[in-house]
Amino acid sequence: MPPLALENSMSTEQKPPETELPKTEPKAEPSLLATKLATGWEQFKQGKLLSYQLMALILVIVAGIGTWVYIARGNRKAESALWTELDALQSASSLEEFAKKNPNTVQGRIATLDAARLRLGREGIDLFTAQNADVRKKAVESVELAREAFTKLADEYKDDPLIRPECLLACAKAEAVLIGMTKEGSTESRGDPKKAIEWLDKVAAAAPDTDWGKDSKKLADTLRNQNTQDQVRTLQTSVYIITAPRIPGLDPKDPRMPRDKDHGFGGFGPP
Repeated sequence: MPPLALENSMSTEQKPPETELPKTEPKAEPSLLATKLATGWEQFKQGKLLSYQLMALILVIVAGIGTWVYIARGNRKAESALWTELDALQSASSLEEFAKKNPNTVQGRIATLDAARLRLGREGIDLFTAQNADVRKKAVESVELAREAFTKLADEYKDDPLIRPECLLACAKAEAVLIGMTKEGSTESRGDPKKAIEWLDKVAAAAPDTDWGKDSKKLADTLRNQNTQDQVRTLQTSVYIITAPRIPGLDPKDPRMPRDKDHGFGGFGPP
């Protein structure tokens, strides 16, 4: 083999294989939007877009909104807990205690109204015929407490066209049923026919266009034309006929809805 050919052959055999270099992807240029956002954020941090005073004000507003949302959520939980607690109460005393613990709340006001309804009806008038003397005594005291409570409630709900007449009528019923009850250690009656007539007049004035307002007016006019004994008999037999109307479609938590469903609207009705 000629020397030149031998040299070329050796050169070819000894030449190391070529290695391929890794391919690199070309870096993508940042978009115009990304560039503007980055630039804008830097300028914002440096106070070039907004003054530091305005930035501080914005942060305060955002923090205030967050605090308000947190408090609002807490209040909703507290409201729900109060409704749940109120719904479980079944006695006048427990409702009154609940009202004392939650003054100036919707739930507290409803508890006070419900307690008065129960004291007049289920815990009062219904037990007047009980054989146990102690039970009857507590029932009379319960009606007296109901009369006192409804007197205050009639003033508190003076602008309510439904609850106020109910309270006035409850006072008339309490006054009527107590006429036959004497005070302990005395012959003096716990109720007064004249006072019962006054309450009936107030019912008629508060709800003149309703059936129970008209019935109250008729009964009050009749009583004015009778002597005391006849008044007592008429009150004892007639005042319970006048019942407050049951209004359909109200929210179960509305204080106008009765808790004592056995005695009609307001927790009391005909015995």
